[in-house]
Amino acid sequence: MANKLGFLMQSDTMMQLPIYMTGAGHWNHQEPIHRPDGYPQFQWLHCVSGQGELKVGGQAYRVKPGSGMFLYPDEEHAYYSMEKPWEVYWITFMGRDAERLAQLASINASGVYTVQSQELILNHMKNALSLTCSDKPLAGLECSKLAYMFLIDLMTDRMHASSTDQGYLRLQPVFDYMENHYQRDIPLQELAEQLRVSTQHLCLLFRKILNKRPMEYLNQLRIQKSKERLLECPDARIGEIAGQVGFTTPGYFSTLFKRMEGMTPEAFRKLNGIR
Repeated sequence: MANKLGFLMQSDTMMQLPIYMTGAGHWNHQEPIHRPDGYPQFQWLHCVSGQGELKVGGQAYRVKPGSGMFLYPDEEHAYYSMEKPWEVYWITFMGRDAERLAQLASINASGVYTVQSQELILNHMKNALSLTCSDKPLAGLECSKLAYMFLIDLMTDRMHASSTDQGYLRLQPVFDYMENHYQRDIPLQELAEQLRVSTQHLCLLFRKILNKRPMEYLNQLRIQKSKERLLECPDARIGEIAGQVGFTTPGYFSTLFKRMEGMTPEAFRKLNGIR
């Protein structure tokens, strides 16, 4: 693909949106850039091939294929190729919620961030570039929608990456055991045996990684399963559903269901069209 770039005219309406895109582009080879005063907007530059280096905040970061440079506005930075050709796509955006969404994605500072969902992120950028270069009258609004989708998908990508850390993987055998046996009573000791640890240590791991107790997580799983059964088995009594997902007391099931879902099991059925 040849070098290409496009910029959007910003109307008063556009600038009132929570997120709005201002431009997009593609470089077959990114030339060296040094901005002593930074760039006035948020920017994401995604590396497709080659390698580069970003210098920002007194740090140097290597930029490899599959990673992107996220730049906060008005911050001095420089970037240049380390391996040619250094092919990148870029988008720029603004809006009152741009920084908040970046922080929700754990992007709290300018730097280099690895992306797992390569095709998804690049598709947003390519679609944005196509729109910014088009003559469509509502291209600006479409691009703003793409900017929001881009940030949400980037946030999802980052959350998924953090959830697969060593701590989460450590608990996977317990998650699997709960999934296979939630229909019956599961003593805490039985769960601890899946990791060959004490019950105290299991509780410590759950608290550290999920900020909840093992039985709290198990009950959340049971409530989730009960919602499926409440709709799949419309003629089943609430007590039957409770027993099918591992609750020995229907009253406790109904109390816990209302606490977690904000409504009773009967109300949940009615809300979904089952009388």
